Amino acid sequence: MKSFTRLLVLALILSSCNPVKDKKVDQTTISFKTDESSKLFFKNVRRSYYDVEVMDEAKLEIYRLEKRVKESDKPILNISIVNNWRYDEAYILLEPNSAAGPLTELQILWENENGSSGEILLEGGNKKNQLDFAAKVYEQIQIGSQFYLRQNNQKIQLLDDSKSREAFRVTMFDYFRLTLAY
Repeated sequence: MKSFTRLLVLALILSSCNPVKDKKVDQTTISFKTDESSKLFFKNVRRSYYDVEVMDEAKLEIYRLEKRVKESDKPILNISIVNNWRYDEAYILLEPNSAAGPLTELQILWENENGSSGEILLEGGNKKNQLDFAAKVYEQIQIGSQFYLRQNNQKIQLLDDSKSREAFRVTMFDYFRLTLAY
């Protein structure tokens, strides 16, 4: 009986340490603010999964997931977390490769198994618009949508392999934990 109780307690502890991966985020409450505990968790637990670029002059740290797709001839959309520690803020930085085209013309179409479809358009490249765009893509990744990049009136598959989808999802998940959305 004692061993069963210990096993049950251990199972509860382990299950509470693993956050729900498909938790929805209310996009109206997303902010850039971080706090000491979220930054401490990120730096002590999650930082080891990222390549870090420190920009001393701007006092920014850019975190890029190590397991992202780094080079490809096909369009890739990577994202990074930018930590602005002077203002206790963090931002999402969209980083499409050259095959995906310039950031100013990013237009993604999505389709899901239910027959629903839609468009996600980046309107300007400021930090709020980049976060809104990435949050909408993240929401569609959570429900299993397929993505296409619209370029020159053509639909080109985007985020079509598990590595690129998982890199996007993990980075957004870490960002939402860093900014207290989770």
